[in-house]
Amino acid sequence: TRSTRAVVRHRRTVGVQAAVVAITIMSAGTVGIVFLVVGGVPIFQVFAEFARYYGFTVARSQDGLRLRHGLLSTAQQTVPPGRVQAIGFVQPILWRRRGWVRVRLNVAGTSTRQQGSGEDSYSENVLLPVAPWPLAIDIVRHVLPGVDLAAVPMHPAPRRAAKRAFLQWRQLAVGWDEQVLVTRRGRFRREWSVVPHARTQSVRVTQGPWERALDLATMHVDSTPGKVKIVAHHQDAGTVRAYAQEQADRAATARATDKQARCGRQP
Repeated sequence: TRSTRAVVRHRRTVGVQAAVVAITIMSAGTVGIVFLVVGGVPIFQVFAEFARYYGFTVARSQDGLRLRHGLLSTAQQTVPPGRVQAIGFVQPILWRRRGWVRVRLNVAGTSTRQQGSGEDSYSENVLLPVAPWPLAIDIVRHVLPGVDLAAVPMHPAPRRAAKRAFLQWRQLAVGWDEQVLVTRRGRFRREWSVVPHARTQSVRVTQGPWERALDLATMHVDSTPGKVKIVAHHQDAGTVRAYAQEQADRAATARATDKQARCGRQP
């Protein structure tokens, strides 16, 4: 009947709309919904990401990891382990149940500022556009041998940080082991940032008026410019200043003994 057909068409329309919303969130994050309401910008963004990372492959070579991807045009890149300055893991909320994650890199000599973007907006170097956690960790070990993200002890932000970051304060943390420093943040879009001690360029602590009132402060570990930002948000002010001094000391020691930091390639 006509009414039945209309119901079927309506359900199909709702299904298509739900798929568009889901794809938008997965590719652009929850902020993408704002653009979806405004117009068709996310559709182009979704297609651009699909075309850019189509047929993505990672292969080992003597020079490092070779990346190849692209639908309309093929891009190739070699990632030498000695030039990787920081690694970021990004997990939007809809990827969480499936255990998917995106792996981003800051690579020395390849980060470029995007035209018309803000001061801290740079082109993205992607090691894996989407992969299960075990595969992502396994691939990362080829550029940062011996790093085990799950084994790094993390120090969470104090409970009073909830007054500054109500939604994500439980996810805010910083930790380190003998090789790397790790920061964690994000409630709906979780992010882990990893920097080897030897690749730490500088460490600084900032404190805004709201943080000052709560006796909180934020530690920034500076790396080569790129999408990966190593920031420990809203930690106890006194404790995070000690963390910053300790990280500066670890970085100085690591640079003095690390051959890759001096020659920019594997020994």
